[in-house]
Amino acid sequence: MRRPALLALTLAAAVGVATATPAQAADERIAGQDRYGTAAAVSGAFEGNTYAPVYLATGENFPDALAASAAAAGDQGRVLLTGRYAVPEATLAELQRLDTSSVYIVGGTASVSTAVEAELKRLGYSVLRLDGDDRYATAVTVAEILYDDPDTVFLATGENYPDALSGAAAAGSQGAPILLVGRTSLPEPVRAALTGEDFLPLRPSRFIVLGGQSAISDAVLDQIRAAGYQGATFERLQGADRYGTAVAVGQRFFGTSRTAVLAVGENYPDALAAGPFAANIAAPLLLTGAGSTPASTQAELERRGTTDRFFVGAARPS
Repeated sequence: MRRPALLALTLAAAVGVATATPAQAADERIAGQDRYGTAAAVSGAFEGNTYAPVYLATGENFPDALAASAAAAGDQGRVLLTGRYAVPEATLAELQRLDTSSVYIVGGTASVSTAVEAELKRLGYSVLRLDGDDRYATAVTVAEILYDDPDTVFLATGENYPDALSGAAAAGSQGAPILLVGRTSLPEPVRAALTGEDFLPLRPSRFIVLGGQSAISDAVLDQIRAAGYQGATFERLQGADRYGTAVAVGQRFFGTSRTAVLAVGENYPDALAAGPFAANIAAPLLLTGAGSTPASTQAELERRGTTDRFFVGAARPS
């Protein structure tokens, strides 16, 4: 559940979150000249309102940005990318096109500087920075500030990006945040949030685990159980690799959709922006190669009888 008190920042009108029916598109590519332009192009492809909040994340590295995609997906918001010290022209142009007055900066000043924040405020935006001491704490901050007692929490490794990004649309569809964990250990900020030691504790009853043992081992789940969650439900969604895990997530939460959104699995920026778009059109976010479609992804497209495929950024139909 979203935290209504904070969502006042996004304007009262931004509560309209009805899922739109995607336009018939067959194969459509959504891309810009670079990652910033691609994120802006994805924002422009959204169905429905233009007044939802914008989530601004660095386009230069993935850790702080991982929590942004799921939060935007649950809020009918867009993810736009920025440089550390300046907002790219493509991002500024898309912000100006949108009706939003609210921008959430996800990440600390090492990712998105105070100069960027000051520029947005000068342009008239209401800006809230969501950050922490590290990637794990930043994801916790996003979960605590933007969600009100979520029943479900998604868990993804904080050591790599594919599982968190392919899970963003699914988490958004469930109104659930994504928390980041280590492969074999529960980071202290996550433990504190789950045990009530933080200022806005989380008490979920269900955990969706993204990826196999090489991403998040059972030892992490045991540490969560020992923190007071012996009665919680743990559901692991995994495949043989990042592509297979994205397929498993899509089957679990968007099993009957005949539309699919595809982004390259070897880099993070395009998938970061694609997750909220996939949630917007109630479709899975599947991962592909830049020049060819992995066998697991191709098999899933065929299983679905996919009629509409949106290729985001560098992704190409094979």
